[in-house]
Amino acid sequence: MADFGYSYFEDHAGRRHLTSPALLTHQGLWGSDYAYEALNLVDGRRTVSQIRDALAAIYGPVPLAEVMEYLDDLARIGVLTVDAASR
Repeated sequence: MADFGYSYFEDHAGRRHLTSPALLTHQGLWGSDYAYEALNLVDGRRTVSQIRDALAAIYGPVPLAEVMEYLDDLARIGVLTVDAASR
């Protein structure tokens, strides 16, 4: 969600006065692209827990709360819609 010095997330989150979610800077055992991959894993069927588990398998452990915070923020800026049943 960022390219050529522009971050869609930062731009739209800033307009809503959201603080930067911890997942954007989370460092794992095997990488740090948690936020990028989290968005890739959203498919309308996976729960937040399943997304967290997949991220942990790819990059290393990550708190569920960080993944949930990031996905909630994406919903707040209009990138995702939230289905309460999938939580």
